Order: sequence, then C-alpha cells, then structure tokens
Amino acid sequence: MLTIDIIESKTFRIDPKTGGSSLDLVSPSWGTNNITYGIKNIAFVSDETEMRPDLVSLLYVGQQGAMGTLLKINGISNPLSIASGEVLVVPSDFMKRDLFDNGKKFTNQRQKAKSFRKELQEKISKVSQERLEYLNAKNISNIAAEPLPPNILGEGEQQIEISDGKLIFGPDIGQCRTKSTKNVSVVDLKAKLAQKNIFRR
Repeated sequence: MLTIDIIESKTFRIDPKTGGSSLDLVSPSWGTNNITYGIKNIAFVSDETEMRPDLVSLLYVGQQGAMGTLLKINGISNPLSIASGEVLVVPSDFMKRDLFDNGKKFTNQRQKAKSFRKELQEKISKVSQERLEYLNAKNISNIAAEPLPPNILGEGEQQIEISDGKLIFGPDIGQCRTKSTKNVSVVDLKAKLAQKNIFRR
C-alpha cells in the first residue's frame, strides 16, 4: 500500500458526540516559517517515470511515501502532470524535518486557540441563575407555534365565522384602522362565502 508523507502526518479529529475519529485533511502537514533550506538532490523525470511521482521519489529519496513532500515543494498539485524532461528539487532531510515540525507546532497552536474560543463562548452564552429562574417561571404555553404577521392567517384559522346567526368577518386579524377604498361587489362576497361553505343547500 502506497503511503504519502503529508497525508500520514495529518492529525485525527475526534467527534465529542459520537466518539468517532476522522482524518483532518484541512490541517496543515508542514509550514515554511523559520526553516533551514537545503537541497539533497535534483530529480530528472524520464520517460519511465513520467506521471509517476512515486517512482521519482523512490529513485531520488529512497522511499515512495516522500512523493507528497516532493510534489508540494515543487509546487505541483496534480501528481499525474509531471512530464518527461522536468527537473524537480529534492529537499534535504533536515529541511523536511523542519517543515513537518512547523506543521505540528501550527496544529497545536490552532487546537489551543480553538479550545480557548470554545471556553470563552461557553462563558459568554452561559445564562445566569436568576435569568434561568425567570424564564422557567414565565408561562410560555400561549406562544404561537409559528410566528406570523397579524394580517396572515395561521393553519386552521378562519376569516369568516358565524355567531348567533350573524356573519363575523376577520375575527382573527384584529381591528381595521384604515378605511378601505376598494369596492366589494355582491358577487365577490357570495363567492368568498361559498368558499367557506356558509350557504346551506
């Protein structure tokens, strides 16, 4: 099985809810801050090693798994793009060590910052005991299941009701404070009442 060094060095993230772990592909494998640069070799891509960075890594580094660093240090994102005649820089062992050490430091710093932010957020969002008692004492049983504007009917609400043999229009939408300029015809009114099954056959 082919292993790639920059993938193997990534950390595992544990889900606190499920306890399952997954490889964190977003975390950096290595960083270029404060490293000692050094070149171990110059690799030449031949016809036999074209589109095979694993073979180039095996020939010039001594292990196939180092192909990740070899590609990354040369700015190659597509491993199948290396063509015959290309020249690749092979980093020295101490340069590789510095690169991966920087990646570990950055990951540790990010985890510490993340835990600090989580702790701070928990402190900010924590409800005081007095507020909690107040919320528990409030009667919130009459809160609507779906918050709607006053001119929109909720599910099951009626716009026309019959009470004591009288038609009551809009009992659920409150008092109209403005005068309507629209003229309503008898036909429109009967059609609206027919929709509500007001008329009996």
